[in-house]
Amino acid sequence: MRHACFLAAGLIFASQGTFALEDATTAFDGRWEVTLTCPPHHEDDDAKGYVHRFPAEIRNGMLRGVHGTEGQPSWHLLAGKISSDGDAELTLQGIVNNPSYAVNNAHRGKPYSYRVRATFEGSGGSGQRIGKRKCSFRFDRT
Repeated sequence: MRHACFLAAGLIFASQGTFALEDATTAFDGRWEVTLTCPPHHEDDDAKGYVHRFPAEIRNGMLRGVHGTEGQPSWHLLAGKISSDGDAELTLQGIVNNPSYAVNNAHRGKPYSYRVRATFEGSGGSGQRIGKRKCSFRFDRT
């Protein structure tokens, strides 16, 4: 009888662990395409505008998207958590490629980072860079 109680308790704990794993997936999980648009910036310099498109994946509510080759100029990583209501606080880390497109003509190879506030709904989303240069993000489920 005691053995049966331990077995039943073990099954209950095991099933709770399974539910916890299932709860980790979100409605936003899947593959996405990110479009990053930064218009020309004329406040302190004449940084040219650009558009980058790159793939991203959301798994268990965590977004990860990469443009370029890690550690090389023109690379950037967009990552962060998306809450169940679709609000997201993301971070973009990158490396400058061409000073003509960078704020204050930052030199090639200089690392940079900034925060992004985004919102996801269904099969789309949008976001804005927080800080000096106003860049926008568009997220489309693929």
